[in-house]
Amino acid sequence: MGKSTLQIPRVCPQCGCTFLAKTVKTVYCCAECNWTARNEKRKQERKQKVLDTIKATGTEYVSITQALEIFTTSRNTLHRLIKSKRIHCSIISPKRIFVCVKDLETLFPLLPESLVKANAKQSHIFDMHPDHCYTIGEISQRFQITECSVYKHIRQFSIPTRQVGRFVYAPKTEIDKLYGNKKSKK
Repeated sequence: MGKSTLQIPRVCPQCGCTFLAKTVKTVYCCAECNWTARNEKRKQERKQKVLDTIKATGTEYVSITQALEIFTTSRNTLHRLIKSKRIHCSIISPKRIFVCVKDLETLFPLLPESLVKANAKQSHIFDMHPDHCYTIGEISQRFQITECSVYKHIRQFSIPTRQVGRFVYAPKTEIDKLYGNKKSKK
């Protein structure tokens, strides 16, 4: 297989630096940023899993260890809040302390609103008129990519297409977003 000639300018969502992506799938600038983002996603999934199991069982109180897994706080902070009576607790023994989940949720929100908004996808209606679309041949000539790769990217990124006769049309806005600011040959 040949080497990719794509060079798509992108901004790394983890560190914020700009880089040239050599594939359409590339999101992060380096392996370290990819690793960090993947670990953050795993931590968030673990927190959500523990919280879901707690809510499924219907318990109002959790151990301090479980609270540390769910909420972004330290053990000392929890003990300080218990001592100042800002959160309700149930002390079974000095090493077995259970804290109220509802009190912790009010003090430490789980998901920032920006993440909730980013996860909510909105449907988009595309103008599939041939004047507002590229044909597959035009895309391959304009961005110097084989037609096979164009079809692969269209399927992979769920770009809508419309076939009229023997021509397959894809919206210009989506194709321009996909291949970024790559210099096109007109």
